[in-house]
Amino acid sequence: MTRSSAPTGSYAVPAPRVAARAVSRTLVDVCTGVVRPLALDPAATQTLVEAARFHRVAPLALSVLGRSAHPGLAALEADRLCAMATHLQACGVIEQLAHELADIEWAIIKGPVFSEVAHPVAGLRSYNDVDVLVAPDSLREVCRRLHLAGWLLVDFEDMLAAEDPPGEMHWVSPPGALVDLHWSITNMPSRRRLFEVPTAALLERRVPVTLGPTTVWTLDPCDTFVHACLHAAQSGANKLVYLVDVDGLSRLVSDWDEVVARARQWGATSQVCLVTRRARRVLRTDLPVDLDTRLGIPWPVRALLALTDRVAPVPGARRNAGVARLVARAVRTTTTGTVRVLSRSAARAALERVRRVPPGIALRRRSDEASLEHFLSAVEAEHQRVGIASTGTTEGTPGDHQRRGRPVAVRTRRRSDLALRRHPE
Repeated sequence: MTRSSAPTGSYAVPAPRVAARAVSRTLVDVCTGVVRPLALDPAATQTLVEAARFHRVAPLALSVLGRSAHPGLAALEADRLCAMATHLQACGVIEQLAHELADIEWAIIKGPVFSEVAHPVAGLRSYNDVDVLVAPDSLREVCRRLHLAGWLLVDFEDMLAAEDPPGEMHWVSPPGALVDLHWSITNMPSRRRLFEVPTAALLERRVPVTLGPTTVWTLDPCDTFVHACLHAAQSGANKLVYLVDVDGLSRLVSDWDEVVARARQWGATSQVCLVTRRARRVLRTDLPVDLDTRLGIPWPVRALLALTDRVAPVPGARRNAGVARLVARAVRTTTTGTVRVLSRSAARAALERVRRVPPGIALRRRSDEASLEHFLSAVEAEHQRVGIASTGTTEGTPGDHQRRGRPVAVRTRRRSDLALRRHPE
C-alpha cells in the first residue's frame, strides 16, 4: 500500500474542540508516517503527549515528529528510552528461554514480535512483558525448568487455585523481566468457551523469527494476524497501537482466504471484522474490499460497527471507558448475541459507576506448592478432556471441554508428586 504524500500547511488551533481534533489528527499522522508542521500551543502539546501515552504510541510519536518539532515533545524521550530498554531486555530473556526450552515446542507471541516485525520503527513498540506459548502437556516441565533456573512465580494463590484455570501464569526472570507463560492464548475460561483456538495447531504451524541475536519461533502470519485482531477486540480496540499492529501485520499476509478460514475456525470473525474496519478507517490499511462479506458478518452487526466508529473514533479516545471499547468487547458472531452481550455489558458498566467502593481490600497470599499443583493438574485435566471431546471417543460427551473442574483422581494427587520440587528424584 502506498500512503498519500505529506500535505502542506499546518494545524490551526483556534478552539479547544479544534485543538482536540488537531491532536487526534497528529496521532494518526504519527501512526502512518506523515510529517507536517506542528502549530500546537503548550496546552495542546501536553494533550498530545498524554494522548500518545494513552494510545501507546509515545515512542513512535517522538521518532516521527522529532524533538525539534516542539519543546514540549521532549517529555516523550523517557518513553522512547523505556521502550528501547524493554525490548532489549526482552531479547535477552528470549535468548535465555531459547536455551532453557531448546527441546520443547514453544513460541513467542505479541509484544516483542509485533515490535520487531510490524511496528513502523522496529524496537519502539510499547509493551510490558514477554508472552510465551507452550502446549498444555508441556507446561509442568517448562515450569520445572524455569524454577530450577532461578525464575520466580509471582501469581497469587487465588489465581492458581481457581476451579477454572486461567490461560496463563506469570514468572519473573532472574534479571527482573516479566514473562506471561501461556498454555492457551485466551486467558479467561469464559472466553475459552467462546473461541476455539487449539494450542497444538498453533505450535504445529509456527515459523521462525529473529528477535535480537536469537532466532526463535512465533505464530505463522495468518495465526498472528487473527490473534492480533482477537486480542485487540478483547482489549477494547480503542488504542492506536492495536491498529498499528494490525496494519503492519497485514503486509505479512499472503493468503486472505486462510485468514478467513482461521477466523471462522476460532469463532473470531466478528473480532477480525471490527478491528480491520477500524484499521482501514483510521490508518487506511490496505485490506481486501470484500473481507467483511467473506467473514460472513450479518449486516446489522456491520451497521453497528460503522455507527460506533463514526460516533466514537479511536483517535479521539483519551480514556479506557467508552463506546468504542464497550462494543469491541461485546461483539459476537450473530446480531442477537451482540445485542444481548452489549446490553448486559452496558448495564454492568452503569452499575459499576454508582456502586459503593468497598472499605478495604482483602490481603492476597502468594502462590504456594499446593496452589501450583492444583493449577498444573487442572490444566492437564482440561487438556485431556478437550482431547477426548475432539477425538470423539466414548469417554466424555461433546461439550465436556466446556465443563471445567478437576476429576477426583486429580484432586487426590499427593503433593510429593509435584514435578517442581527443587531436587527431583
